[in-house]
Amino acid sequence: MLMQIDGTFIFVIISFLIFLFIIKAILFNPITKIIDEREKFYAKNTKMETESKEKMNALINQKENALKESRLEAAQIIKETSKKANDKSIQTLKETKKEVQNKIEKNKEELDLAKKNSKMELKGEVSNFVSSIVSKILSDNIKVEIEEERIKKHLNI
Repeated sequence: MLMQIDGTFIFVIISFLIFLFIIKAILFNPITKIIDEREKFYAKNTKMETESKEKMNALINQKENALKESRLEAAQIIKETSKKANDKSIQTLKETKKEVQNKIEKNKEELDLAKKNSKMELKGEVSNFVSSIVSKILSDNIKVEIEEERIKKHLNI
């Protein structure tokens, strides 16, 4: 049995074609449109993601470079400050050393002067003491003069 082409067959084909156009208009076109929009959306998001990652990497590199520069600058400031403090302490030490040296010299001079004055007083007192002893021993009021050489010898002048 072969198929007969009659009016029903043509009606079924036309009905089928109309059904296809209606389904295409109602179903396939919106689905195709939604699929295209999703592909555009994913492409856009992928592009934004790539750009965001590039920006993030650039910012991270910029931050790291800024940190490196800050660390170098901080190290330089610390080095300079340390050097200044060291130089200042050396200068203060030198000044203090000079002051101490000057005080030592001044005290030596004062001690030498006091030593000379003490020896001179002692020399006079030794002469008076010797005169007093001699006069008591001899019971006379005799003035004894002692040679300065002997006094110097005994006093280590």
